Amino acid sequence: MSEEASMLAARLVRRLKKDDWSLSVAESCTGGLLASSFTDISGASAWFTQGWVTYSNESKIAQLGVTPKQLEKRGAVSHEVALGMAQGAQHSSGSSVSISITGIAGPTGGDESKPVGTVYVAVCIGESYLVRRGEFGGGDRASNKHSFVIFAMQKAIEAWDTHFGRLEAVRLAAEAEAAADDSIDLDLSQALSSINPDLDTWKENTVWTSEKVATTLEEQGKDALGDEAEWTEEQ
Repeated sequence: MSEEASMLAARLVRRLKKDDWSLSVAESCTGGLLASSFTDISGASAWFTQGWVTYSNESKIAQLGVTPKQLEKRGAVSHEVALGMAQGAQHSSGSSVSISITGIAGPTGGDESKPVGTVYVAVCIGESYLVRRGEFGGGDRASNKHSFVIFAMQKAIEAWDTHFGRLEAVRLAAEAEAAADDSIDLDLSQALSSINPDLDTWKENTVWTSEKVATTLEEQGKDALGDEAEWTEEQ
């Protein structure tokens, strides 16, 4: 594992251990590299629950509950399948957090819409999730797999900080409202709904927002362009 991957893994693990949360992973193109990066950390058995390497479509269906419809819609390297893999890992392992990776490491398998170096990463944290697409063109198979793992860790940390930052903002807003009127009970779910009434639920989510984000991996001199799915939280 590279120094950069080790540092990112350690950063995420510190967050998990602080709140006593557990982690599972589901991988396709990285072949277990993400799980290895986490289990290289001493004491991983305390917070790492399980990992899957579901390389074939059949294994994604059988092991993670990805549906044939999800695979048929846009293929195995897609937003839908990445999310299905992460949700399946979280559900099957009982973990608090899950991360999935599905992509095209190369040197073959790419096309015009999904060139070699394309990856989708999904992160589930509690009842919320984030999905991102990254593109790492020009690298060989090994460097692409390494880039995918680093990208997944970056997105997991981003998702964690966004999720808990949002909850803290909601908590503070609800406390301020309650302080202004002692008759108001603090209800986190109700406060969350009132602050952002457009949040979707876990049910079929078909409304996505696109945001182009440049993420530079200085180690390899590459740029990743991400398409971000909206966070969703169950009301």
